[in-house]
Amino acid sequence: MDQHEPQIHSQIAFDSGIAYSKLCRFSQETATPSSRIARIDSLLSTLASHGLLNGSVFVAEQGKVLYSKSFGYADKARRVPHTDTTRFNLASLSKPFTALATLQLVQKGKLKLDDPVVKYFTDFPHPTITVRHLLNQTSGLPVLERLMDAYVNAHPDEVLSNQQVYASLVILKSPLLFQPGDTWRYNNLNYVLLAMLVEKVSRMSFATYAQRNLFRPAGMPNTYIRLAGMPNTTRYIRPNQYTLHYHNVDLLDRKQEYTYYQLGSLIGPNNVISTIQDLWKFDQALMAGKLVSPALLEMASKPLTLNNGQVFRMGSSTRSYGLGWSVYHSKTEPINHFIFHDGHIVGLTTFLHHNLTKNQTIIFCDNTDNNPLQVMVAVSNILNNTAPPPIRLTESLVRLYGEALVAGGPDYAITRFNELKTDSTQYHVDELEMNRLGYDLLRASSPQYKAYALEVFKINTLLFPKSGNTYDSYAHALAKSGRKEEAIAMYRHSIRVWPGNEEGKKALRELLERKE
Repeated sequence: MDQHEPQIHSQIAFDSGIAYSKLCRFSQETATPSSRIARIDSLLSTLASHGLLNGSVFVAEQGKVLYSKSFGYADKARRVPHTDTTRFNLASLSKPFTALATLQLVQKGKLKLDDPVVKYFTDFPHPTITVRHLLNQTSGLPVLERLMDAYVNAHPDEVLSNQQVYASLVILKSPLLFQPGDTWRYNNLNYVLLAMLVEKVSRMSFATYAQRNLFRPAGMPNTYIRLAGMPNTTRYIRPNQYTLHYHNVDLLDRKQEYTYYQLGSLIGPNNVISTIQDLWKFDQALMAGKLVSPALLEMASKPLTLNNGQVFRMGSSTRSYGLGWSVYHSKTEPINHFIFHDGHIVGLTTFLHHNLTKNQTIIFCDNTDNNPLQVMVAVSNILNNTAPPPIRLTESLVRLYGEALVAGGPDYAITRFNELKTDSTQYHVDELEMNRLGYDLLRASSPQYKAYALEVFKINTLLFPKSGNTYDSYAHALAKSGRKEEAIAMYRHSIRVWPGNEEGKKALRELLERKE
């Protein structure tokens, strides 16, 4: 099973391995403001030196700037360094701005949270969905990327607008995934609709509305809405697991690499362009009540309650969702309450995190595919005299193996792999990275790469024999290569190891039916 489909919204996940926290243990009694800043700088400098940070980080407490520093390059080719005025596409960190625009209209009495969307768009196909359902991601609408799959595949060179997405929603009349308010599912489509709602009610473009009612009142001179046809900010990725070096996303062949090109100009879920400096001004204005009333901000910061009366939480964490913000609280006394939003598009990550209890702000923008949430939690922990969580600093042996595989073939690659695998102080081997390498090779157009994919999946079953997913992925690749008998055997083994593999069971049934 491919567990690395492109994601637009990242989740909190920390790697095991070499723990940075070993370098920054300290007692609560000895922590001082200067020592906290030194620890933050030490952590971030270490991440940057290991290629895990390429951007800007800002930290404030009680309205005072504690730390602001930039690392790496805004433009790698021209070696232009990052500064606190480097512009970044905020990606999904744009959603709080869209939510605030909506709440401003609620505050002015121009719409109500429990108004049905069909009140404003009479051809909207789902009459039970309200404005609140869009804001708190409980609408049950089809996920944007899946809704538009067929259209994007048929029009690979077209950049879609909000209006085209809405037209597809109306024409397709796709059924709801669940009844509005029954559960939570993150969906960019909700915020496409909210931006259109703001335009409908305010009678101005969303870009104009945001400039007049959000950016200008907050004192954000370097912030704007990126419209279709305007250049994006510079972003870098290593496009697959067999590439060691970073590439400019806008220079990649989008027919070969996923870049979110067709949906990349939608307004509402992303495309606020801003700087670390301007985001600090935004945070101050928001907390001072200059954008919405304190009562509305408090409402937006409350965790979601579902139709059954239960407060929604993500897994075993305290994390929930409000009206345009992720919200959570600490599990230990004294209880601290937090709001944040992170953002991710191909080659870029962002977040703004605010501790409501202690008035602490952390802002992060990185124009590579680094993990923003591990930085957010680590810095927040240090601010509050707690050791940061483990952060893996070792180099990916999977990526080195993948590069060797395409350069010199299987024998050369496995020799290189075996030479380095025992050095756990420098390298790590990750099951999911190996899985992604296999799928990256399987998707490539070269028949040779597809053969390499089988080699990768096979090795993954040997490295991680207790994981049902390794056998499932190997079975999938075998089936695509026409090797049905071997695929059936691997699916059966996957299901023995992983009885809950429903997709594997379905694939096995289909193979057996074709065999008959």
